[in-house]
Amino acid sequence: MSSQTSLVAKNYRLQQWAAQVQDCQNRPEGMLVEDWCRQNNITKANYYYRLKCVRQACLDAMPDLPTGFVELPALPDTLPVPENTLDAPSVSAVIHTRKGLSIELYDSASADFIQKLLGVTACAE
Repeated sequence: MSSQTSLVAKNYRLQQWAAQVQDCQNRPEGMLVEDWCRQNNITKANYYYRLKCVRQACLDAMPDLPTGFVELPALPDTLPVPENTLDAPSVSAVIHTRKGLSIELYDSASADFIQKLLGVTACAE
């Protein structure tokens, strides 16, 4: 019985902390976290502790995703060098992932290659 009460109390506290974290994330542009914490009567260290706990609870609630590898075709040992720099491939798109990866795609990238590349980035840490 007491463990159930503790679980309810922990979940309630996490909900309160999640609301605080969201409020801080939506603070006015230019306002520092320190200033927001001062206005809300919590220490900066306490805010970051609560943020860590909320993030961990979100991660714990996520289903486990299958991990694996996507096989990419091997690149030739030597890539052709364009005779004219005007013929050089140009970057047609840049993908920025949530995990901080930045990938430049060239005009010559095939749809199959891009699909495999996106599969790899989904599993990257």
